[in-house]
Amino acid sequence: MLQRLGGACLLSAASALGQDDIAIIWADFLGWLKSAKPSQDPGVLIRGYRRHLLERGVPDQEAGSRIARIMERMRTNSDGWRQIFNNIYASADGGFSTRPNALLVSAVENRTPGKALDAGMGQGRNSIFLAAKGWQVTGFDISDGGIQIAQKNAASAGLKINTIVADGAHFDYGSSRWDLIVITYEPFPVSDPGSVQRIRDALRPEGFLVVESFASDEGTAGRKPVDIDPARLLRAMLPLRILRLEDTVDIADWTLEKARLVRLVAQKP
Repeated sequence: MLQRLGGACLLSAASALGQDDIAIIWADFLGWLKSAKPSQDPGVLIRGYRRHLLERGVPDQEAGSRIARIMERMRTNSDGWRQIFNNIYASADGGFSTRPNALLVSAVENRTPGKALDAGMGQGRNSIFLAAKGWQVTGFDISDGGIQIAQKNAASAGLKINTIVADGAHFDYGSSRWDLIVITYEPFPVSDPGSVQRIRDALRPEGFLVVESFASDEGTAGRKPVDIDPARLLRAMLPLRILRLEDTVDIADWTLEKARLVRLVAQKP
Protein backbone atom coordinates (compact mmCIF):
# COMPACT_ATOMS: atom_id res chain seq x y z
CA MET A 1 0.00 0.00 0.00
CA LEU A 2 0.93 3.63 -0.28
CA GLN A 3 2.08 5.48 2.78
CA ARG A 4 2.47 9.20 3.49
CA LEU A 5 6.02 9.86 4.70
CA GLY A 6 7.48 13.29 5.43
CA GLY A 7 4.54 15.00 3.72
CA ALA A 8 5.16 13.21 0.43
CA CYS A 9 3.08 10.36 -0.93
CA LEU A 10 5.45 7.41 -1.29
CA LEU A 11 4.69 3.98 -2.68
CA SER A 12 5.54 0.72 -1.05
CA ALA A 13 7.89 -1.61 -2.84
CA ALA A 14 5.29 -4.34 -3.11
CA SER A 15 5.59 -6.18 -6.37
CA ALA A 16 1.83 -6.69 -6.74
CA LEU A 17 -0.09 -3.43 -7.00
CA GLY A 18 -3.81 -3.16 -6.42
CA GLN A 19 -6.17 -0.73 -8.14
CA ASP A 20 -5.92 1.68 -5.20
CA ASP A 21 -2.13 1.74 -5.51
CA ILE A 22 -2.28 2.37 -9.26
CA ALA A 23 -4.82 5.15 -8.74
CA ILE A 24 -2.48 6.90 -6.28
CA ILE A 25 0.49 6.47 -8.64
CA TRP A 26 -1.61 8.13 -11.34
CA ALA A 27 -2.79 10.95 -9.08
CA ASP A 28 0.78 11.66 -7.99
CA PHE A 29 1.89 11.86 -11.62
CA LEU A 30 -0.93 14.23 -12.55
CA GLY A 31 -0.15 16.42 -9.55
CA TRP A 32 3.48 16.67 -10.63
CA LEU A 33 2.46 17.52 -14.21
CA LYS A 34 0.51 20.57 -13.08
CA SER A 35 3.69 22.28 -11.88
CA ALA A 36 6.17 20.76 -14.34
CA LYS A 37 8.26 23.11 -16.46
CA PRO A 38 6.89 23.36 -20.03
CA SER A 39 8.61 20.90 -22.30
CA GLN A 40 8.53 20.06 -25.99
CA ASP A 41 8.14 16.30 -25.81
CA PRO A 42 6.07 13.79 -23.78
CA GLY A 43 9.21 11.68 -23.35
CA VAL A 44 11.01 14.59 -21.71
CA LEU A 45 8.17 14.94 -19.21
CA ILE A 46 8.12 11.22 -18.42
CA ARG A 47 11.88 11.25 -17.83
CA GLY A 48 11.49 14.37 -15.70
CA TYR A 49 8.95 12.63 -13.52
CA ARG A 50 11.26 9.66 -13.11
CA ARG A 51 14.04 12.00 -11.94
CA HIS A 52 11.52 13.54 -9.54
CA LEU A 53 10.80 10.11 -8.08
CA LEU A 54 14.49 9.32 -7.66
CA GLU A 55 15.07 12.66 -5.95
CA ARG A 56 12.29 11.76 -3.50
CA GLY A 57 14.16 8.61 -2.59
CA VAL A 58 12.15 6.12 -4.62
CA PRO A 59 14.43 3.19 -5.58
CA ASP A 60 15.34 3.00 -9.27
CA GLN A 61 13.55 -0.29 -9.89
CA GLU A 62 10.37 0.94 -8.23
CA ALA A 63 10.54 4.21 -10.18
CA GLY A 64 10.74 2.18 -13.39
CA SER A 65 7.74 0.12 -12.29
CA ARG A 66 5.70 3.26 -11.63
CA ILE A 67 6.59 4.70 -15.03
CA ALA A 68 5.51 1.44 -16.67
CA ARG A 69 2.17 1.63 -14.85
CA ILE A 70 1.71 5.24 -15.92
CA MET A 71 2.47 4.44 -19.57
CA GLU A 72 0.02 1.57 -19.44
CA ARG A 73 -2.73 3.72 -17.99
CA MET A 74 -2.10 6.47 -20.54
CA ARG A 75 -3.36 4.13 -23.25
CA THR A 76 -6.86 4.42 -21.78
CA ASN A 77 -6.95 7.62 -19.66
CA SER A 78 -7.22 11.01 -21.28
CA ASP A 79 -6.68 13.26 -18.26
CA GLY A 80 -2.92 12.70 -18.32
CA TRP A 81 -2.71 13.50 -22.01
CA ARG A 82 -4.62 16.77 -21.53
CA GLN A 83 -2.09 17.99 -19.00
CA ILE A 84 0.89 16.71 -20.98
CA PHE A 85 -0.12 18.43 -24.18
CA ASN A 86 -1.20 21.64 -22.48
CA ASN A 87 2.31 21.62 -20.98
CA ILE A 88 3.91 21.00 -24.38
CA TYR A 89 1.90 23.70 -26.16
CA ALA A 90 2.95 26.19 -23.46
CA SER A 91 6.60 25.56 -24.32
CA ALA A 92 8.51 28.09 -26.38
CA ASP A 93 10.71 25.33 -27.82
CA GLY A 94 8.51 23.17 -30.02
CA GLY A 95 9.87 19.66 -30.45
CA PHE A 96 7.40 18.95 -33.21
CA SER A 97 6.65 20.01 -36.77
CA THR A 98 4.19 22.85 -37.31
CA ARG A 99 3.94 22.02 -41.02
CA PRO A 100 1.19 19.75 -42.39
CA ASN A 101 1.98 16.06 -42.38
CA ALA A 102 3.70 15.08 -45.63
CA LEU A 103 1.69 11.86 -46.00
CA LEU A 104 -1.54 13.84 -45.72
CA VAL A 105 -0.33 16.42 -48.26
CA SER A 106 0.38 13.70 -50.82
CA ALA A 107 -2.83 11.78 -50.02
CA VAL A 108 -5.17 14.71 -50.75
CA GLU A 109 -3.38 15.85 -53.89
CA ASN A 110 -5.82 16.02 -56.82
CA ARG A 111 -8.74 14.97 -54.61
CA THR A 112 -11.98 16.91 -54.54
CA PRO A 113 -12.37 18.60 -51.12
CA GLY A 114 -15.14 17.39 -48.86
CA LYS A 115 -15.69 17.01 -45.12
CA ALA A 116 -12.60 16.15 -43.11
CA LEU A 117 -12.04 15.09 -39.52
CA ASP A 118 -8.66 15.76 -37.88
CA ALA A 119 -8.50 13.41 -34.89
CA GLY A 120 -6.05 14.73 -32.29
CA MET A 121 -5.56 17.98 -34.16
CA GLY A 122 -3.10 19.56 -31.71
CA GLN A 123 -2.33 23.11 -32.80
CA GLY A 124 -4.16 22.60 -36.07
CA ARG A 125 -1.34 22.21 -38.59
CA ASN A 126 -3.27 19.62 -40.65
CA SER A 127 -6.68 21.23 -40.16
CA ILE A 128 -5.47 24.60 -41.39
CA PHE A 129 -3.75 23.02 -44.41
CA LEU A 130 -6.95 21.20 -45.36
CA ALA A 131 -9.11 24.30 -44.86
CA ALA A 132 -6.79 26.25 -47.17
CA LYS A 133 -7.37 23.53 -49.78
CA GLY A 134 -11.12 23.98 -49.56
CA TRP A 135 -12.02 21.20 -47.14
CA GLN A 136 -14.72 21.65 -44.48
CA VAL A 137 -12.69 20.71 -41.41
CA THR A 138 -13.64 19.59 -37.95
CA GLY A 139 -10.85 18.82 -35.52
CA PHE A 140 -10.85 17.57 -31.97
CA ASP A 141 -8.14 17.29 -29.35
CA ILE A 142 -7.88 16.51 -25.67
CA SER A 143 -5.80 19.67 -25.13
CA ASP A 144 -7.85 22.83 -24.73
CA GLY A 145 -4.54 24.71 -24.99
CA GLY A 146 -3.89 23.18 -28.41
CA ILE A 147 -7.42 24.02 -29.57
CA GLN A 148 -6.99 27.67 -28.60
CA ILE A 149 -3.77 27.90 -30.61
CA ALA A 150 -5.42 26.16 -33.59
CA GLN A 151 -8.26 28.66 -33.64
CA LYS A 152 -5.84 31.57 -33.34
CA ASN A 153 -3.71 30.25 -36.20
CA ALA A 154 -6.76 29.66 -38.39
CA ALA A 155 -8.05 33.18 -37.74
CA SER A 156 -4.63 34.62 -38.61
CA ALA A 157 -4.78 32.75 -41.92
CA GLY A 158 -8.33 33.94 -42.61
CA LEU A 159 -9.66 30.38 -42.44
CA LYS A 160 -12.53 28.73 -40.61
CA ILE A 161 -12.25 25.40 -38.80
CA ASN A 162 -14.60 23.73 -36.36
CA THR A 163 -12.86 22.63 -33.15
CA ILE A 164 -14.00 20.45 -30.26
CA VAL A 165 -12.25 19.64 -26.98
CA ALA A 166 -12.63 15.86 -26.69
CA ASP A 167 -10.66 12.63 -26.60
CA GLY A 168 -10.82 9.85 -29.17
CA ALA A 169 -12.69 7.50 -26.87
CA HIS A 170 -15.64 9.84 -26.38
CA PHE A 171 -15.84 11.85 -29.61
CA ASP A 172 -18.86 10.96 -31.74
CA TYR A 173 -17.48 10.06 -35.17
CA GLY A 174 -20.97 9.70 -36.60
CA SER A 175 -22.16 7.59 -39.51
CA SER A 176 -21.24 8.17 -43.20
CA ARG A 177 -20.11 11.63 -42.17
CA TRP A 178 -16.54 12.14 -43.42
CA ASP A 179 -14.75 12.06 -46.76
CA LEU A 180 -11.42 12.06 -44.93
CA ILE A 181 -10.25 11.10 -41.44
CA VAL A 182 -6.71 12.04 -40.38
CA ILE A 183 -5.00 10.44 -37.36
CA THR A 184 -1.35 11.44 -36.87
CA TYR A 185 0.71 10.78 -33.72
CA GLU A 186 -2.45 10.41 -31.68
CA PRO A 187 -2.68 8.07 -28.64
CA PHE A 188 -5.76 6.46 -30.16
CA PRO A 189 -6.11 2.66 -30.48
CA VAL A 190 -6.57 2.88 -34.23
CA SER A 191 -5.94 -0.84 -34.81
CA ASP A 192 -8.40 -2.09 -32.20
CA PRO A 193 -11.52 -3.73 -33.70
CA GLY A 194 -13.86 -1.24 -32.07
CA SER A 195 -11.89 1.73 -33.42
CA VAL A 196 -11.75 0.24 -36.91
CA GLN A 197 -15.52 -0.22 -36.90
CA ARG A 198 -16.06 3.38 -35.79
CA ILE A 199 -13.80 4.62 -38.58
CA ARG A 200 -15.49 2.46 -41.23
CA ASP A 201 -18.93 3.59 -40.11
CA ALA A 202 -17.88 7.25 -40.03
CA LEU A 203 -16.40 7.31 -43.54
CA ARG A 204 -18.58 7.96 -46.53
CA PRO A 205 -18.30 5.59 -49.51
CA GLU A 206 -14.94 6.26 -51.20
CA GLY A 207 -13.86 8.21 -48.12
CA PHE A 208 -10.31 7.63 -47.00
CA LEU A 209 -8.20 7.38 -43.88
CA VAL A 210 -4.68 8.74 -43.32
CA VAL A 211 -2.64 7.41 -40.38
CA GLU A 212 0.95 8.13 -39.33
CA SER A 213 2.62 7.41 -36.00
CA PHE A 214 5.57 5.78 -34.30
CA ALA A 215 5.84 2.05 -34.92
CA SER A 216 6.86 -0.89 -32.78
CA ASP A 217 5.92 -4.56 -32.64
CA GLU A 218 3.46 -5.60 -29.96
CA GLY A 219 5.25 -6.99 -26.94
CA THR A 220 8.30 -4.78 -27.42
CA ALA A 221 9.62 -3.42 -24.13
CA GLY A 222 9.16 0.30 -23.59
CA ARG A 223 6.44 0.80 -26.20
CA LYS A 224 5.01 4.32 -26.28
CA PRO A 225 1.24 4.84 -26.02
CA VAL A 226 1.31 6.30 -29.56
CA ASP A 227 3.13 3.29 -31.03
CA ILE A 228 1.30 1.21 -33.63
CA ASP A 229 2.19 -2.33 -34.67
CA PRO A 230 2.27 -2.17 -38.50
CA ALA A 231 1.29 -5.82 -38.93
CA ARG A 232 -1.69 -5.46 -36.62
CA LEU A 233 -2.72 -2.22 -38.33
CA LEU A 234 -2.72 -3.95 -41.71
CA ARG A 235 -4.82 -6.86 -40.44
CA ALA A 236 -7.27 -4.49 -38.77
CA MET A 237 -7.69 -2.30 -41.85
CA LEU A 238 -8.13 -5.06 -44.44
CA PRO A 239 -11.91 -4.41 -44.65
CA LEU A 240 -10.78 -1.13 -46.24
CA ARG A 241 -8.88 -0.87 -49.50
CA ILE A 242 -5.21 -0.33 -48.66
CA LEU A 243 -3.75 2.36 -50.91
CA ARG A 244 -0.43 2.78 -49.13
CA LEU A 245 1.30 1.11 -46.20
CA GLU A 246 4.84 1.84 -45.04
CA ASP A 247 6.90 0.46 -42.16
CA THR A 248 9.91 2.72 -42.43
CA VAL A 249 12.53 4.81 -40.64
CA ASP A 250 12.21 8.53 -41.21
CA ILE A 251 12.12 11.89 -39.43
CA ALA A 252 9.08 11.91 -37.15
CA ASP A 253 6.79 14.92 -36.99
CA TRP A 254 7.08 14.56 -33.23
CA THR A 255 10.62 14.73 -31.77
CA LEU A 256 11.94 15.70 -35.25
CA GLU A 257 14.32 12.76 -35.02
CA LYS A 258 14.68 9.57 -37.01
CA ALA A 259 12.41 6.82 -35.76
CA ARG A 260 10.52 3.79 -36.94
CA LEU A 261 7.20 4.99 -38.37
CA VAL A 262 4.08 3.43 -39.80
CA ARG A 263 2.13 5.20 -42.55
CA LEU A 264 -1.21 4.14 -43.94
CA VAL A 265 -3.66 5.45 -46.52
CA ALA A 266 -6.83 3.37 -46.87
CA GLN A 267 -10.17 3.89 -48.59
CA LYS A 268 -13.68 2.72 -47.84
CA PRO A 269 -15.14 0.75 -50.78
